[in-house]
Amino acid sequence: MVILLVIALTLYLGGAFYSIYTFATKSKRSDRDLKLIIGLGFAAHTAAIVAYWREAGHFPVISPKEVSSFIGWAIAGYYLAVSRRYNTRALPAFLLPLVYLFMFISLLLPARADAVPRMLESAISASPFTQIIFPVHVTLVIASYAAFAVTFVCGLMYLIQERGLKAKRFGASSGLPALNTCDEIGYRSVTIGFVLLTLGVATGIFWNNQRDGRYWHNDPKEVMALVTWIVYLFPIHYRLTAGWRGRRAALMSIAGFVIVILTWLGARALGGYHVFG
Repeated sequence: MVILLVIALTLYLGGAFYSIYTFATKSKRSDRDLKLIIGLGFAAHTAAIVAYWREAGHFPVISPKEVSSFIGWAIAGYYLAVSRRYNTRALPAFLLPLVYLFMFISLLLPARADAVPRMLESAISASPFTQIIFPVHVTLVIASYAAFAVTFVCGLMYLIQERGLKAKRFGASSGLPALNTCDEIGYRSVTIGFVLLTLGVATGIFWNNQRDGRYWHNDPKEVMALVTWIVYLFPIHYRLTAGWRGRRAALMSIAGFVIVILTWLGARALGGYHVFG
């Protein structure tokens, strides 16, 4: 299992360097090689997650080590899906280093030494349907994080491109997607992420009720997940009602992803019901 993760990490690193090189040198080479590298890394990563799931006996999102790996896997998968429609060279150059970073952090973090959290023990011994809900819930939430990572990257690219154009430094921003393209990819991703997060929160509430009869425990991670949902609701609502685009949407995307990271790291440090992840 470890060797599969090392293979995935190596391929992700190779893909990140390849994408940065082709972007920086404005190479005309096809991105087919890059997709193959990341596709192989994603396949090895998937096999490692499945192997660990079978070995550990629980869905591998209990410890920060497991979740960090799972986030990297989700971002890599989302990139492969997005690249089928958008062939911009800048997106992987900005996004794939994030995949590598999450994977690298996962390999550095120590393995969890304690047992499965008490809150999950009853779920593991529950009916097959209830056992399925937890992996579905977590996968939906982390998949939304992957989509929000793309909106974050698109927001950064938009601001860099806009600044270069305003300063008339066209050479500094060449190679980046047009402002409309950054805005379009970001909006599509924030919409997809918002839908996934909504479904993730809904399945989490349902799973709570199945486990102990309570829909809401008012712990830090639940509260911050709700805050994240509201933050991402704003750009979608105002784009539809007030035509929000461009710089405002880019700034909201960046702020939203910061809250996503705080939800993952900060809420766990505060303790509460969600003592895993």
